[in-house]
Amino acid sequence: MRKQTKLVAVLSTAALLALGASMSSFAATGWQEENGTWVYYDKNGDLETEKWEKSGDNWFYLNDDGEMATDAVVEYKDNYYYVDENGAMVANKWVSVENEDYGDDDNEPANHWYYFGSNGKAYTKNGDKLSFKTINGKKYTFDDEGKMLYGWVSEDDGSRLTDDDAWKNGDFYLGDENDGAQTLGWANIAIVSDPDEDGQDGYGFTSFNVFDDTDQVRWFYFKANGKKVAGKNAESINGKKYSFDDYGRMNSEWVHYSTPDTATPGTTTWSYYNSPEDGARVTKGWFQAIPDERLTADDYDDDETNWYYSQSGKIVASELKTINGKTFAFDSEGRMVTGLKFVDASDKKNIVIVDSKNYDTEDRFKAYAPTVLGTETKAYFFSKASGSEEGTMKTGKQTVEIDGDNFTFLFGKSGKKGAGKEGEDSNKYYLSGMLLSAAKDDKYALVELDENGNAIAIVSGDSYVDGTTYKLVNTSGAIQKNKSKVKDGLGWEYKTDKNGVVESQKLAD
Repeated sequence: MRKQTKLVAVLSTAALLALGASMSSFAATGWQEENGTWVYYDKNGDLETEKWEKSGDNWFYLNDDGEMATDAVVEYKDNYYYVDENGAMVANKWVSVENEDYGDDDNEPANHWYYFGSNGKAYTKNGDKLSFKTINGKKYTFDDEGKMLYGWVSEDDGSRLTDDDAWKNGDFYLGDENDGAQTLGWANIAIVSDPDEDGQDGYGFTSFNVFDDTDQVRWFYFKANGKKVAGKNAESINGKKYSFDDYGRMNSEWVHYSTPDTATPGTTTWSYYNSPEDGARVTKGWFQAIPDERLTADDYDDDETNWYYSQSGKIVASELKTINGKTFAFDSEGRMVTGLKFVDASDKKNIVIVDSKNYDTEDRFKAYAPTVLGTETKAYFFSKASGSEEGTMKTGKQTVEIDGDNFTFLFGKSGKKGAGKEGEDSNKYYLSGMLLSAAKDDKYALVELDENGNAIAIVSGDSYVDGTTYKLVNTSGAIQKNKSKVKDGLGWEYKTDKNGVVESQKLAD
C-alpha cells in the first residue's frame, strides 16, 4: 500500500477516563450515559441531536437520536467527518470504511477510503471539475461524499470510469481500491480490448502488431501532471522516443503515422518501435524485423526477417544510401536489397528497382538487359554474404550467381559507380555487366552489336544473320581480331578484321 497510514488510532485509556470524568461532572445537563451510550443535554435539559459537542481536546457528534456516534462517517452541513470507535472526531488521518454496497456491483470496492484534514472535514471534490489533493507528497482525488477515487478517472468531470472502455476514455490512472495515488511515469496496466480492433479506425499513429487476447496488459505513460500521453508520435521520454495511440497505449514494433487505410508501402512514414516490452523507437541505425502485414504481406505471412535502416526515426525506403562508407539499396518497402538488381538510380533518394522475376534466369537476363540500354536503369550487385558485407554494393570484377550458375560481371568503380559495364572494356564485351563469352564446347561465339556499337546478344554460329554486325569472342570473352580462319565447335569458320568484327562465316571444309 502506498499510503503511509490509513489506520485510526484508538483513544488512550487516559483520554477515555478524561471523557468519562468530564461527562460525569454534569448532572441534568451536559454528558450523560444512558442505555450503554452517551447523550448530551443542553442547559435547558433538552437532548441534543445532530450537533457537535466538545469534551477535552476531542469533538463528539450526537446523531438524530441524540446518541453519540461511533465508528461512522458523519454528514454535517454538507461536509463529511469521521468519528472513531470511541466517538472522537478524526483529523489528519486516512480511514477505511466498509462499503455496504459491496457485492451488489462488480465495480464496488470492499471498503471506501477517506482522508480527513486538520479540521476533521473529509477531502471532497471541488465543484464539477477534477481536482487533486496532496497528501504526504502524493496526489489523490475524491468524490462529492469524500470517497477516494481509484482506477481510471475522467478529466472532464472528475468521475471514476468503470466499464471496459475506461482505459480509452480515462485521463488519469489512480491505482487500485487500496492505492488511489496519482500514477506518474510508466505503468503496466491490465485492460480489456478486442484484438480485432488493434490497428483499426480511431487509433491514429497506428501500431499494427496485434495482441491475440482480449485481456491485455499494456504500457501507458503519465506526465508530471498525472495525465496520460495519448495520440503522440516520437514522444521524448528519458532521452528515447515512444509512440502512443489515441487511447494512450504505447505502440510497439511497426508504426505508421496515419490511419490504416492510408498506410501504403513506398513511403517513409513507417517507424519501428521495438518490442511490446520495450517500445523505444529505433531512431538511427540498423535493425532486423519481420515486416508488418500492411508493409510486406508475403514476408509477414512467411515470417521472413529483413534488414532495415532507420534515419531520424523513419525507415529508409526507395533509396541508394551510403552508410559508414558503404553503399546499400533499400526497396520501396524499406527492405535492404541483396543480389543482382536492375535499378534506376538517377535520383538516389527515389530509386526504382525492377522486379527480379524479369531477369532471374540466364535467358531472362540476356533478354531483359538490352531493353534498358541507353536508359537510367542499370544492373547493380549487392552482396549476399552474411555479416558486415551483406547488402553492400560491389564494384569491379564479381562472380554473380543466377539461377544456380555462376557468371563473371564487371561493375563500374567510377562515374555511375556500381553500374554494370556496357559495351567493350579491355578487349571484352559486357551486357549490363555480364561478360559475354563462348561456352567451352563452342570455343567461339558471336557478340551481336546494335547501330550504336552496344552488345545486345551473344549467339552461336547457327544464329548468324547476314547484314548483322558481330564480334567474335572466345571462351574467356576476348575479342578475336585479325583472324583469317578460325573454327568454332559447331564447324563454322570465321574471318575477322582488326577490330574483331566478323567479315565472313562459312562451314569449314
